[in-house]
Amino acid sequence: MLCNSMSVDSMQLPKGTHQWSSFLTPEELTMILKRAGVDVKEMAGFVYNPLTGRWSLSDDISVNFIAY
Repeated sequence: MLCNSMSVDSMQLPKGTHQWSSFLTPEELTMILKRAGVDVKEMAGFVYNPLTGRWSLSDDISVNFIAY
């Protein structure tokens, strides 16, 4: 949420772009997918480096994450 606040405050995102109640935790996503019959094989975080303009995978799933 801090990243979102910083983006809104720096005028990179319009206010109201994100709603905290719409965010899912990794555990919530895993549970939803399991109920739909999808097994999560792996989950990884991803981080943006503003100095290089590149995204990379990370072990930290606390902010941005992907699963398959």
